[in-house]
Amino acid sequence: MGIFKDLIDKFVEPVEDTDIEDGIYETRISDIDEGSYDEYDYEDVPEEQFYRSYEEQPYQANTFVQESQPMTTPVVKQQQAVVVMLTPYDIRTSQIVCDHIKEGHIVICNLMSSANNQRVVDYISGGVYALEGKIEPTPVKTTFVCTPKSVELVVETNEAASGTKVSAL
Repeated sequence: MGIFKDLIDKFVEPVEDTDIEDGIYETRISDIDEGSYDEYDYEDVPEEQFYRSYEEQPYQANTFVQESQPMTTPVVKQQQAVVVMLTPYDIRTSQIVCDHIKEGHIVICNLMSSANNQRVVDYISGGVYALEGKIEPTPVKTTFVCTPKSVELVVETNEAASGTKVSAL
């Protein structure tokens, strides 16, 4: 171990203890009160104040009684259903169909034979879907019904239709 100490002493200059004032540590230690951990003094609190007894606050039954009052429910005014029949032939008239659906109207669309029929149906079905409505074809191939979200559209299929039921359309 002596070899390493000599090697370290060559590279590092040793510091002597005489450079540090001897009294500096003694004065700081003497300034500290014995038995005190920090500058705050804590008061001794009796143990009784930490724990509360349940007997101090006895249980009382709930004596609150709410008087029953008649409850009134708001009545929604029933609007008359508006049914609109349109013949959309381009995008502009398809927008009118979507505007009626937006207003809460039922729209029956009758398509004319046109090259734009697929675009018209795509536009209207996209608008009805965005407004959370329904679109259903009728037995006539060129006619379909569009309803807003507030209207229930009941469609009977051929399997469900037995001789006693009457179709709504």
